[in-house]
Amino acid sequence: MVEGKLRDDRLFPSFVFSSGKSMEPGAIHDIIVRLTISLPRLLIEKAEADMRHVPSNICRELVDSVERLVGLEIKHGFTQNVIDSMGGIRGCIHMNNLILAMGSAAVQGQWAYYSRKREDSAIKMPEFDPSLVVNSCWLWREDGDNIKRMMEILKKKEINEG
Repeated sequence: MVEGKLRDDRLFPSFVFSSGKSMEPGAIHDIIVRLTISLPRLLIEKAEADMRHVPSNICRELVDSVERLVGLEIKHGFTQNVIDSMGGIRGCIHMNNLILAMGSAAVQGQWAYYSRKREDSAIKMPEFDPSLVVNSCWLWREDGDNIKRMMEILKKKEINEG
């Protein structure tokens, strides 16, 4: 389960153009998305959203749009698949941006899942496409030590802690 939350607070009284109303300081957006993902494929099996606070009730018409993600894999092309299924007038830009951030978190979370210590003290390596993290950030740059170390570990497929 990967859960993402986006909260946008106004710190001053303001006029909300989408509703045509003035508002006191407080939440403009409070959106939660939950993705149930199977491993090792990073396949989205279930998607749900909760729009606790939005600037207009019309926004809530899109709460079920996340269900279009079911069946997608988080792999190369994920961003374009999200845009194709939920971009523009087919979705909510705030929810889409949250989902894109969650995709990266799911890739990293896969490592956390597989790296947990087991009773037999062996850490099992997932079937994993390392290109999902290569050059995704400074830590995972292709000429860095982390990528070299990860590639060596992936070759072994199992780590025995000493």
